[in-house]
Amino acid sequence: MSKKVTLASDEATATVAEATIGDIFSTLVSMDSAVTGAYGLVQKGLLVAGGMTVNSYRLRGSFNPITK
Repeated sequence: MSKKVTLASDEATATVAEATIGDIFSTLVSMDSAVTGAYGLVQKGLLVAGGMTVNSYRLRGSFNPITK
């Protein structure tokens, strides 16, 4: 089960609730909330794939792979 953890404004307490698919994207760059479990793994996979795509574009100047 995936959970969404949100830090309260006093930074001493946190709330935990069931996560939804939308939470994967809404907590992507959030500093006070995160998703755990399977949704957290999906979120991290999306970040890695996105980073690899951007780096590949920066190095090659194109999204197409180099073919010989």
